[in-house]
Amino acid sequence: MSTAILIWWLVAQAVGLLGLPYVRLLFGHLPDAGYPFAKPLGLLLLGYVAWLLAMLGLGRFGVPLLVICILLLGGFGIWLWRHTPTRPLPTRANLIGYEAIFLLALLAFLWMRSYDPTPWGTERAMDFAFFNAIQRSPSFPPLDPWLAGYSINYYYFGYLLMAVMAQLSGLAPNLAYNFALALIVALTAQGVVGLVRSMIAMAGGRGWPSWLAGGLGAVLVLVAGNQSGAIQVLLGDERAVVLDGAQLLTAVGQVLGGATQIELASPVPTGEFGDLRGWERRDMAVPGAFNWWWPSRSLWDRYTLRDEEPPREELRYAITEFPFFSFRLGDMHPHVMALPFGLLAMALAAAVQRSEDSAASAPLLRATTLLLSGLVLGSLYAINSWDLPTYMLLYAGAMLLAYRSASPFPWRTFTRHLGLVVLLSFLLFLPFYLTFRSLVGGADPLINLPILSKLSSIIGFYPATRSGLHAFLIIFGLFALPIIALVYLVPQPSTPRIVRWLPPVLLLAGLLLGFPLLSIFGLGLLAFSIALDHPHDPAQRFALLLTTLGCAIIFGTEIIYIRDVFEGWSARFNTIFKFYYQVWLLWGTLTPFALWYILVRTRGLRRVVGIATATFCALFLVGASVYPVLALRDMQLGQQRDLNAPTPREQSSAEAEAISWLRHNAAPGSVVLEAVEITNMTEVLFYAHPPNCGGSYNPEGYAGVSAATGLPTILGWAGHESQWRGGDPGAAAQLSPRCADVYRIYTSNDLAETQRLLDQYAVRYIYVGDLERTDYPPESLAKFAQFATPISFGNGEVIIYVRDTKR
Repeated sequence: MSTAILIWWLVAQAVGLLGLPYVRLLFGHLPDAGYPFAKPLGLLLLGYVAWLLAMLGLGRFGVPLLVICILLLGGFGIWLWRHTPTRPLPTRANLIGYEAIFLLALLAFLWMRSYDPTPWGTERAMDFAFFNAIQRSPSFPPLDPWLAGYSINYYYFGYLLMAVMAQLSGLAPNLAYNFALALIVALTAQGVVGLVRSMIAMAGGRGWPSWLAGGLGAVLVLVAGNQSGAIQVLLGDERAVVLDGAQLLTAVGQVLGGATQIELASPVPTGEFGDLRGWERRDMAVPGAFNWWWPSRSLWDRYTLRDEEPPREELRYAITEFPFFSFRLGDMHPHVMALPFGLLAMALAAAVQRSEDSAASAPLLRATTLLLSGLVLGSLYAINSWDLPTYMLLYAGAMLLAYRSASPFPWRTFTRHLGLVVLLSFLLFLPFYLTFRSLVGGADPLINLPILSKLSSIIGFYPATRSGLHAFLIIFGLFALPIIALVYLVPQPSTPRIVRWLPPVLLLAGLLLGFPLLSIFGLGLLAFSIALDHPHDPAQRFALLLTTLGCAIIFGTEIIYIRDVFEGWSARFNTIFKFYYQVWLLWGTLTPFALWYILVRTRGLRRVVGIATATFCALFLVGASVYPVLALRDMQLGQQRDLNAPTPREQSSAEAEAISWLRHNAAPGSVVLEAVEITNMTEVLFYAHPPNCGGSYNPEGYAGVSAATGLPTILGWAGHESQWRGGDPGAAAQLSPRCADVYRIYTSNDLAETQRLLDQYAVRYIYVGDLERTDYPPESLAKFAQFATPISFGNGEVIIYVRDTKR
């Protein structure tokens, strides 16, 4: 394992070296010349050039193409290094510090993953399938491993970037998956520390306090949990997440009174827990008692179910995932992979604060800067499309505040610069836009008017109750206190008094109206007003801009939601998930700077307020530490295993050997047939009903051959494919027929029909393993030997039938 770690670390260093000339140009006026962002930018550049060449048909994604891209980028990088104005690189001590953080985060997460290393469980199978399919795809856009004949219709660019690392390192797929997750953590840790230190340096700070603040930032973003973990321990049950503010206070009062049984005054109607009336408190000190899942569901909305008789109310959750939960879960989803690249966009916005310095003199350097800016922002749509609006707004706001230092305001220059970056962010990823159908949008528009019709098919007005103040404090309280203190403690030379009083007034009004987060609107407005008053203080105005953006996101999700397949169950189920995750990164990075400012840059009564705020923040940090401590404790109850862990399909030596054979012998893009889970098998067998395919989240390993090899199969997880094909009715209509066809191929004794269906889907390999022998009759499976060549593994436990598809 130490060899694999060394190889992965060396590849990461090489990618960082490749990116160094480019960060020196783009972030040169940030402290340390943007060194902490060299690795993600180098990886982004390498992945982008390889992707573009593959999309244009100029090469197949793989090591040879990547080597060509390295030579191209390295050559241009040498020219850039020689022609970019001299900018100070990190001192040796700082460089060692950044690299120590990267290595420590990498090793710590690999250790954590060793207790649950299999690339299966929850939605890891989907991530593993895309990760492998990109590496095996003969052409781009990459083939969908779970819908043969179609390309992946998902935000796959993050998987491609991780596939770049896997290809260059040569690690086995199962091992590379865990190393890719660890890389995301390490890149994010290094980026947070670098950005926090940059903000402090722009404000005149230096030395060990900036490292301390940067380290705190990495802890807040990557390690801290929300307060639901502490509440679960205090109240003795994970179901406490459903309580509203008044119920929560009542339950805490019962605990302080020595109660061992929590009694609720009235039932709490939920779909997950039924009508909750109370519970007997459990001792969370007992190993295994803590529930690490439910803190990621800390926001519950009350819906009136009017289609039922009689109408009734029910609480339904929105996802409030945070990074440590993501890493405990082990899903390599787009919102997780976007973390280091979101930080890259934040660094870009910070760098643009010095607009008079960031403009390079040579035309080619200016053009390269614009291209790199467009690439950083544009990549976010292909990595995780939810991030693009947020970071584009951040960049636009940063430019606006930067150009405000000029008098008069250069509207033409501002518009031209911003317009070029926005245009480039779209054009650079035009091949992705042309081959991708958006996953968001409702089935029918809410308003049948021109323009508004299209808009209303994507955005809806939130129909349920507003978020409680308690939920906001549980999720963001750790960040909110220092940020609010920062807003009120920075100088406010010309901010109108009415704007200063707006947050508390709106809080009071919101509490009376049942809309307490109305005050967030006031806080954001106040922060932006103060930012406009600081045209010559880039650190303060950037910090206030991050505050404003976070407030805008939180307030916006109280008013509108993005329509998708989940809206029929919980309108903002996904909206809260994706946007709150962004706020966690924005405010988690901002909070250490806010604490540094209110403790170091204030005097007199303001210093007293700062110390009091930091004290309360420390209490919240203790509460936020409960989740990672107990989640890690219970995670270690499992046996520590090799990071090259098998999927369910690879548990037996015969299946592992068969999958390995496919990896090494099957041509890229070859279609492999494997079993699909039938959810209504009784009806199929006894009542001749058509089969209904499921397979999502299954522990048995359905769709596991295609996931482990990256080869496309006729149908994988049907439920997930229906989500990904929501914008493609033609593809969506194929799911049920494909389900029936897979069943017929395996069970039919009609050779002509079987071969016709195999030809229809260009099936090259027919896989017969444990699942197939369990689900289908042996006499039906034996027929494949009549027209395909069998290859046996493990004394016939697994047979792969190879067909001649060149006929």
